[in-house]
Amino acid sequence: MNYPVTYEDDFLLREIGSIATKADVAITELIANAHDAGASEVNIVFPDELGSLITVEDNGIGMTNEEFEQRWLKLRYDRRKHQGSFVEIPSDNKLSSKRLAFGRNGVGRHAGLCFSDSYTVETWKAARKNKYVLSLSSGAQPIEVNSHYEEEATGHGTKVSVVAERHLINFDELKEIISARFLFNPEFKVYINGSLITLSEHPGLIKETEINPVGKIKLRLSLVDSSSVSKSANQHGVAFWLGGRLLGSPSWSIQGRQVLDGRKTFAKRYTLIAQSDDLLDYVEADWSGFKNDFPAIELITKQISSFVKACYFDLSKTEVDTAKRQVFSNHKSDLRELSKLAQKELYDFVDSILSENPDIKIELLELAFKAAINLEKSRAGISLLHKLTNINASDIEALDQFLEDWNVSDAMVILAEIDARIKVIEAIQRLSDDHTVDELHTLHPLIERARWVFGPEFDTPEYASNKGLRKTMEIVFKKSFKKEQFLNSAKRPDIVVGENSSVSLVGLEQFVGELKKTQKVLLIELKKGGFQIGRDETDQAKRYVEDIWHAGVDSSQPYIKAYVVGDSICPKASKFQKIGASESLQFGEVHAITFNEMVRTAEARLFLLKENIENRYENIEKNELLNELLGEPVQSKLDLVSGQN
Repeated sequence: MNYPVTYEDDFLLREIGSIATKADVAITELIANAHDAGASEVNIVFPDELGSLITVEDNGIGMTNEEFEQRWLKLRYDRRKHQGSFVEIPSDNKLSSKRLAFGRNGVGRHAGLCFSDSYTVETWKAARKNKYVLSLSSGAQPIEVNSHYEEEATGHGTKVSVVAERHLINFDELKEIISARFLFNPEFKVYINGSLITLSEHPGLIKETEINPVGKIKLRLSLVDSSSVSKSANQHGVAFWLGGRLLGSPSWSIQGRQVLDGRKTFAKRYTLIAQSDDLLDYVEADWSGFKNDFPAIELITKQISSFVKACYFDLSKTEVDTAKRQVFSNHKSDLRELSKLAQKELYDFVDSILSENPDIKIELLELAFKAAINLEKSRAGISLLHKLTNINASDIEALDQFLEDWNVSDAMVILAEIDARIKVIEAIQRLSDDHTVDELHTLHPLIERARWVFGPEFDTPEYASNKGLRKTMEIVFKKSFKKEQFLNSAKRPDIVVGENSSVSLVGLEQFVGELKKTQKVLLIELKKGGFQIGRDETDQAKRYVEDIWHAGVDSSQPYIKAYVVGDSICPKASKFQKIGASESLQFGEVHAITFNEMVRTAEARLFLLKENIENRYENIEKNELLNELLGEPVQSKLDLVSGQN
């Protein structure tokens, strides 16, 4: 059984998309149809009020009745498949070169529907003229021919007419758009209301000048931004328009003399149009280029090259600034986290790249900038701060003597590290008050980053987890923790999670002779939110230290410092105790501290250092552009779940 296929009322309008709703797109498509019909001229009548007639008429090849049915009335007509990639040009249009067709999917021919539900097509070819009135339809077909009239005619061409019932736009706006889209071929002229669209109306016109390289020869040079051209932006280079006709093909090389490296982004974006009526005697008979014995070509090339290069450097200043702003704006959050010195170095880094390659692709600049940011983030200034932490904060004389050996760059590096550490401490303070926080993935990693709080000896990047420590943890903690608890996180197998706490170990490896051994171990046990540290907790920590020392780490028995951190400490619990068989054989110690004590101690020391350094180094260089960008307010993201931002 055959079931009929039908169409909805507005099927075709939805099929042709923006062509049905935007006047500039519709007119552009009708002009493109004329171009693909081999026309040398298109005449458009475009009114300024509804109810008036719009017409688009060309002198292209036209269509027979059979061709109209096969091409115009077939939805999604594949032009390339049936007619090839090149345009069929009427012999009397006398165009100098082959023309590639714009058309691909066969929807632009119905652009008249943008302005009304019906339109008229008149097309003449082979001494016959056919006139069709078409309108939107539904059911068995989405568009239908309401009437068809045929008569004798001369010449060739096509005319589309439609009464403007909707979607009119400003006449000047239309001229500007059309001049941008169909400018680069002087053999294809577009008239709107009798006015020829010219170069002066092109919205991408950047700069113009006139040169007089020799004698009475004059050329008008116009640099045009090709990025505003949608139809023929592939025609880059120097385009000679001689007597209104294009000579050869645009190229950044003139008779073998290079004007500009065609690989540059500038060369792929801009086109130089050289117009003259004084060079017609010097072109080849087939208009493929200039004659080889044209003596003035070297002078012409030299002056064109000078003009192009001057434009290149002038435009690069704007593009460099634009590229900087784009890159810095895209990474504001990262830049704000860095020190003033790091910001300045990144600014200089981008500046140096752009000064050497002003037309570098923004994607490549972004990649380089991201890599540089990551490098800057890794420069923590830890070595300088490590020296500072071994100076008593109250010893002003020693601190002053130490700072005497610094320069402004040293100060900026250390201030950046201090600021980063302050942020970590502030985060610990906020999260430790929240008893719902997952300490394994959130709080514990922050505490490990703040190892320096537990003593200046831990203020070194060499402290880390290793296989030896993890093996020791398995031996020790399997006695008191279930296996599934110990292996509860694939990302952090070096943390043991119990019912009321989580425990981690980091060790400092040093060379003993020719062997690298773990010499010191920092054990951090975080109690869950609201937990009070009592005797049982400190005694348990003591047993951990004893068990770890006896189990050893690889072939060493390191000194172990254990810290139990909780909300509060029971008055009967010991805050500090040494561990060892005797005074001479001590191998560890246990400390009980609260989150508040840890935070207060860290803040006091960090802010004191920060204040002393900032008071000494007040004249840190600022960058106006970075300050402007980083000073701009940022829209906070809306929390759609809680209704807060």
